[in-house]
Amino acid sequence: MQISPTPVRACGNLLVKMEAMQPASSHKARAARHILRRAIADGKLTPGGPVRLLEKSGGNLGVGLAYEASRYGISVDLVIGLSFSRTKRALCEQYGARVVHEDWLRDGMTPKEVIAQLIDEAPERFFFSDQFANEANLQAHLTETGPELAEQIAQVLEPGQELILVKGAGTGASFQGIATRLRERFEGVSCQLVMPQGCDLVTDTFSEHPLEGFAVGVKPPFLDLGLVDVTHYVSASDAAAGQAAMARDLGFFPGITSGANYATAKRIAAENPKALVATLAYDSGESYLGSALLRDAEAASRAQDKVLQDA
Repeated sequence: MQISPTPVRACGNLLVKMEAMQPASSHKARAARHILRRAIADGKLTPGGPVRLLEKSGGNLGVGLAYEASRYGISVDLVIGLSFSRTKRALCEQYGARVVHEDWLRDGMTPKEVIAQLIDEAPERFFFSDQFANEANLQAHLTETGPELAEQIAQVLEPGQELILVKGAGTGASFQGIATRLRERFEGVSCQLVMPQGCDLVTDTFSEHPLEGFAVGVKPPFLDLGLVDVTHYVSASDAAAGQAAMARDLGFFPGITSGANYATAKRIAAENPKALVATLAYDSGESYLGSALLRDAEAASRAQDKVLQDA
């Protein structure tokens, strides 16, 4: 199932494409759909067959793959890093996936190492969808998201009005697909990248940050940095403020990366009142709240334990 959500206009010259309305509640539904269809067309997966789809995902793609695979009777195994949202892990399972080998991760293996060992032990059992190398990921946005948003923008963009795209990147597929199609359709599009503070794609520098899905430790394999006109660096507090602002402005509480997009895009829209600024809300923020509260509680408990030990 494909949904084409119409962008919501916020603050006059700011458009927000509500990708959280996609099946399985995130923009990753598009990539999941294309990945599954391509694998089936290539004979790598068979509806109802014995081969299991294998992926490492922090949540949204895992949920999307679980949903899409269930429609074909294909089983899904996900390796999810321990730092990612526990609620997202539970959602993956609710959609029918198995979250596997958390014990290996707790013993010190990385998700990449878990994937490699599983494939090495039983290569005939798995199809590794590998979102960071799977061209179907990019095609989803070149053939769906990009043309769709371009058509929607064409309905409201005034003659001669500047268009500014503002969004972050994980694999870079959605940024690349959308930016490519917007530049084909309109003249003078400014494509501006949102990045967590402490990360820099030019110097291949990454740091720990809470913006799950942005700057994931490797250069986005699908992103041509030549498409990026400006890079904006966003702190965790900026992103949280963006979540709160979007909730107040639009009545929708987004995920933390969508909050980063919104905070940056809203500022740029205010600084460029004659331009049309477009951004994306990838998913809802509710599925992260439980994990954040749990982390806060665990941190408070550790602090209390230290106080008792020092007393």
